[in-house]
Amino acid sequence: MVFNVFGVIFAVALLALISFGVPYLRQAPLRQRGVRTWGWEASRSVPQDGKITVRYGYDGRDGGLHSIPMVGLTVQPSGSEEIVYDPKNPKRAEFVSRMPENVKGRRNLLIVLLAVAFISLALGCIDAAM
Repeated sequence: MVFNVFGVIFAVALLALISFGVPYLRQAPLRQRGVRTWGWEASRSVPQDGKITVRYGYDGRDGGLHSIPMVGLTVQPSGSEEIVYDPKNPKRAEFVSRMPENVKGRRNLLIVLLAVAFISLALGCIDAAM
């Protein structure tokens, strides 16, 4: 019974770690050397499920034109969106609205989740050995 509790805690902590950690790690180059720009609506589509997909175009420092999609919207967006992109790889971009504002808080949350996952795994293994 106790092993199951530790297993559930481990699974929840691991899922939260993955769902919060992967975007955080993917956005690291953008936080370090990202360049902000404004993107304009390049195309819009509304599939049969009703979710709106809008592709925003932006100019990179490399002189190229790039785009980034905003998928799964339920309301019609209007105007332009602020975008941050990596000048070394202008195709790597993210909407500023989707980047965490409190980076230290996000990092601390990930450290706590990692500690909870390790502790629950260790306690589960100890309990299983007894």
